[in-house]
Amino acid sequence: MKEYVNMQGRLLLQLSNRDGQIVQQQRVKNRIVTTGRMLVAEHFTGQSAGDPPEPVSHMAVGEGGTAATDADMALETPRGDRNPITGITTETFNDGGIARVRVTLQTVFDFGQVNNPAVPLREAGIFTDVTGSVMYNRVVFEPVTKTDSFRLTLFWEIIF
Repeated sequence: MKEYVNMQGRLLLQLSNRDGQIVQQQRVKNRIVTTGRMLVAEHFTGQSAGDPPEPVSHMAVGEGGTAATDADMALETPRGDRNPITGITTETFNDGGIARVRVTLQTVFDFGQVNNPAVPLREAGIFTDVTGSVMYNRVVFEPVTKTDSFRLTLFWEIIF
């Protein structure tokens, strides 16, 4: 049997109105960038070039529509503050005879956050902190117009 680590992730994005109805939903595969892979390697070995690595703790959204690459270290055009991850679930599942681990992270950009009806959101990422920090992954998705009439919930699934 050949075993390999194939980290992968995908985002479930839900835009809901004030009545709680989901008005837009997208599932999009993301790109785990080089800094994210290095973060996992540093956690695994306990070694890093500087301070000990921090776990992922925040998500951010932005307006950039350029395709994600391994070299990305930040969102192309961030909008608003990074939000803390408010929900984490972990489960194991069978993937063709190999036990995998799925971690799902959640954050909510509430009605008063990241609004701009003139420019849609197009990108998101997971980070280790509020500022500076390390970007773990980035995704570009179909345009989402966020106004104060909508809540944006991100469910990010990472498979190890």
